[in-house]
Amino acid sequence: MKLLKSFIFSILFLSGLSVCAQNKDYQIEGNFNNPAGITKLYFTQGNFMGQANAAAREIVVKNGKFSISGKISEPIPVFLSLTEKFTPNGADSKQFILDAGKISVLIPGALNTATISGSKAQDDVQKYTAAQAVFTQKFNRLNVEAQQAAQAGESQESLQKRFMPVFKEAQQDLMSFQKTFIGQNPQAFISLLIIPELAQLSQNYVEADSLFNLLSAPIKGSETGKAIHDFVSAQKKTSIGALAPEFALADTSGKKIALSSLKGKYVLLDFWASWCGPCRDENPNVVQAYQKFKDKGFTVFGISLDRDRKSWISAIKADNLSWGHVSDLKYWSSEAALLYGISSIPRNFLLDPQGKIIARDLRGPALIEKLTEIFTKKN
Repeated sequence: MKLLKSFIFSILFLSGLSVCAQNKDYQIEGNFNNPAGITKLYFTQGNFMGQANAAAREIVVKNGKFSISGKISEPIPVFLSLTEKFTPNGADSKQFILDAGKISVLIPGALNTATISGSKAQDDVQKYTAAQAVFTQKFNRLNVEAQQAAQAGESQESLQKRFMPVFKEAQQDLMSFQKTFIGQNPQAFISLLIIPELAQLSQNYVEADSLFNLLSAPIKGSETGKAIHDFVSAQKKTSIGALAPEFALADTSGKKIALSSLKGKYVLLDFWASWCGPCRDENPNVVQAYQKFKDKGFTVFGISLDRDRKSWISAIKADNLSWGHVSDLKYWSSEAALLYGISSIPRNFLLDPQGKIIARDLRGPALIEKLTEIFTKKN
């Protein structure tokens, strides 16, 4: 029951984006109301694909005033600190989104109390953060209540039953707010940054692509926009709402089995391997779900990323995995793994009887909870 992160700088960190040509001027003018002997501070540029993309620049502070100038191609996160190493949320540091043009930084006390003006991108972040506060407060309150109940001795099972529905409802409310904000603010850079967070919460990358298309052309065409679009597009083919990509691999007897042959049932595509410790730890949960729902129209289709046939079959027997299994014994080069973009295991996808993906990565009790929801509605 983790509190959802509310500050935008923590929502998306993809690697591998090169810094593009910089062509817009910015000018930061700063003023400490009470410099108290401060003679320097440090300025670091970041990007939304990772933390710092340049070494911290030492900036001279004279009589409480400082000036920083340079060029950027699009809004970027920047960090001001009194020490060379930036400390998030520290009193001696400040982070904000830098936009082109003239930016004013007024520091009435500690550096983290600084107010920023002149950056439309930062103004939009503050607008979003203020509107989102009601949801953050609700998650905080629910977390406190759950922690107090746990400390009072309430069982994990009871906590799950009592708090998971309200957490899910709160999450749905947050996502509805985010969708509305994006639609109403298509020219805000923050709207672009919300999309991957929203997609990862909902696991619906088809919807995320539709939201991306609502954004203004300059936002979509930015380097960050292109990277987020690539990320969403790559995930879309195995998104909730998408038809599961077809494949056929050999089972333990060498007979090829096509995924489409299982249509008509709810199917859990389970990517695993005998050498994967977390997969083996998760197997008892899948066995429990299978035993509970196999007579109601549910089955499991195991896709192994093993290389050794003997190890694969031994693990199936040892873990009592009494459902269909396939593998081409190609490890991470497995045809199915590549098709589904698998870069870590265990991974799973729940399909409806028509072969549409309706859930992803159901771990622990989440699988039984989802199946219980499905089959309760059917009855």
